[in-house]
Amino acid sequence: MTNHRKTAVLLALGLGVGCGGATTAEKGPGGPISEQQRIINISQADIGICFAKPPALPDRLNSDVVVGLLVAARPVVMECLVDPKNRGAEDETSVTVKATVGGGKLNYAISGKNTTASTETCIKGALDKFTGGIADFEAKATATQGNVSGEAQYQHIVGAMPGVKLGVNEVSDVAGTIRLAHGSLCDCYAGWKDAEPQTLKATVKVGASAAPTVTFAASQDPKAQEVAACLTPKLAALPLKSKSSELTVPYTFYFLNSAIEAPFTQASPEVSFSQLEALRSQRSADSVIAIGGRTVAAEAYDALIKQYKAKPESVTLEQLQNGCNALLKADDGYIGALEKQLDVEQKMLALLTDLSAKDQSWSRAKDGAKGQVDATVKDIDGAKKNKAADTDACPKTKYE
Repeated sequence: MTNHRKTAVLLALGLGVGCGGATTAEKGPGGPISEQQRIINISQADIGICFAKPPALPDRLNSDVVVGLLVAARPVVMECLVDPKNRGAEDETSVTVKATVGGGKLNYAISGKNTTASTETCIKGALDKFTGGIADFEAKATATQGNVSGEAQYQHIVGAMPGVKLGVNEVSDVAGTIRLAHGSLCDCYAGWKDAEPQTLKATVKVGASAAPTVTFAASQDPKAQEVAACLTPKLAALPLKSKSSELTVPYTFYFLNSAIEAPFTQASPEVSFSQLEALRSQRSADSVIAIGGRTVAAEAYDALIKQYKAKPESVTLEQLQNGCNALLKADDGYIGALEKQLDVEQKMLALLTDLSAKDQSWSRAKDGAKGQVDATVKDIDGAKKNKAADTDACPKTKYE
């Protein structure tokens, strides 16, 4: 894998979804008042942060594995940047995370532009929770020798990515409060843990004194009905306030699920695009971790070869065969990870090709997707050549 493919500069292709104007009906002291306010805080929410599936890791960590972990953790890191308290006054925020293995865990050094005092706290907490879900992570980190670290960059742009901006107007603040509650609503999404979530439309009525009332549009999907029923009292319990006697706020829940394998089949093109980008990031993380696993297997086999050359009687043929088989399996794991990544990238390219034929504003994204496909095809070809070379160098025994 070339160096630029390992570098985790994690900026999606730049599409905002779900923002738009909305009419709110207010009743003031002098009677009904009609006013239009633009809601800027309706944006996608990834339920994958609720059901994150951390990737499998090799027996010890190296720089590639650490980078892959940081790429895989992108959804939880980006969710931190939705909250305005974790961003400065500018619209563009960049964060660099350097993770170093030590003491059976990852230690983080976080820097960036347009960050705040709480940015580091949120990201460190999110990363610790993410790695805490990995089986035997402490043992694998403890088994890692030497100075092992990896680095990833995350970029957030208000308006192009999910992000809340408060103080614009009352309806946007209500919408922003709902969006910021996403991480606390995870139990409501249990029915979609391994499935494609549906878009939900709600109407929220907020007053100066009365408790909020929440109504969801009817749905024929049983799981969507369950989610809406669970969300209704939770949303009504949020601190939603208005200076008006009554403020009506339309809110649309646009969901992604980065924790599943498949792309969406029923979503709008914009949401489908974002879902594919989320999946591509996860498959890319798997590929980086897989090349790290191959490196671990190759180093172990090289150590056996050196030991054999120095003292042949100290290494058995069975040990050499087992070491070689482990390397070839790691080759297969890397090739398989790349093929899964390519599958998502090809689906992305097909979607963007169709969209750009109807709207030229998609052309730049289509060109970027074509570049991703070409690069992954090249990586697969290189990985297969490496496996062929490893096979030729192994002891002549059947690989199973």
